[in-house]
Amino acid sequence: MIIIQTTINQRAMTALAKMTRKTVRRGRNGPVRLMAWFVVLLETYLTVIYIRAGLGGWQMNLLLGGIMLACILGEDWVNGAIGLRRTAPEELEVNAAFQDDRCYVCRSQGGERWWLYSQIRVVVETGDYFALLLDRKHGQVYDKKGFTWGTEEEFRALIQKKTGLKIQVVR
Repeated sequence: MIIIQTTINQRAMTALAKMTRKTVRRGRNGPVRLMAWFVVLLETYLTVIYIRAGLGGWQMNLLLGGIMLACILGEDWVNGAIGLRRTAPEELEVNAAFQDDRCYVCRSQGGERWWLYSQIRVVVETGDYFALLLDRKHGQVYDKKGFTWGTEEEFRALIQKKTGLKIQVVR
């Protein structure tokens, strides 16, 4: 048995949003991000042209490019904040028990929920978190510092054995 205690906070939800974007949402999100980077480059180019030509109005191009850049760089933080806001206060402290069985259980002040390992579609790991993604909109994040019973290596082995999935590493 492996037990992980996790506090769901902005940092954890931002990590979950990043892992989701880089795995299950990759194909859908990629073209939008490419277009956003194109707009940033275009606005930067127009700003340079306006300044060199001595024309006014370059500030608007710079502002629009800056806003788009902030949207690109802050996407995971915003998605994490939205996810955190949708999480009930009694579900912010999660105690997950992973057994060598068909399922695992997540307990919080809001109750307990049993999940089948077969529901997991993607397993992702970062430097600080593991995530079990159920689909494009639903996932669970677990803090690597929260192991109260078991180790990271035992968790990796159990999850790979139960799901048959390879753990994807996201930087």
